[in-house]
Amino acid sequence: MDTRKKNNKNASFREPHDYKSDRPLLDSLFSGEIDYLIRMIRMREIYAIELLLEPVGLTLSAWYPLAVLRVEDGMSQRELGSRLNLKDAAIGKAIDALERAGLVVRKKDATDRRKALVCLTKEGKTISEAVAGMRDQFQAVVVKDFSEIEKATFRDLLERSYQNIGDFITSSLDKKRD
Repeated sequence: MDTRKKNNKNASFREPHDYKSDRPLLDSLFSGEIDYLIRMIRMREIYAIELLLEPVGLTLSAWYPLAVLRVEDGMSQRELGSRLNLKDAAIGKAIDALERAGLVVRKKDATDRRKALVCLTKEGKTISEAVAGMRDQFQAVVVKDFSEIEKATFRDLLERSYQNIGDFITSSLDKKRD
């Protein structure tokens, strides 16, 4: 999938998700259920990010790789995939698309010739700065009208939830092995 979207309004589907605006309300069947809320928030997050990226011709697959490379340019594809918890094939496709878009290049590592480093091009640096601004804008939307204490609490609760789910997965896998 090319990172730069084709401007085709007649396409039969949007990549990667088609937001259904005809049902903007949460389904009362799942009222207050955390797993459902997380799913619905993620769906809206994806669509919001796609809307932010559309003017610069990018898709969701560019969002986090550009964020990482903006801060730590010149890392291996494997390291970038590891940082983003993506399998080799998934990060490879994302890097290929960014490369076709002219935003990154692969360069041989001077210390290990078997390794290629993913580096932002001049245009990639410019776009990654724009994406950083979009990320700031999106994060401000997520916590709009939250007090500073609520923002900190929200972040802490999300991190604890992330850890709790990780602990559950580890425990479940350990039980399967026994």
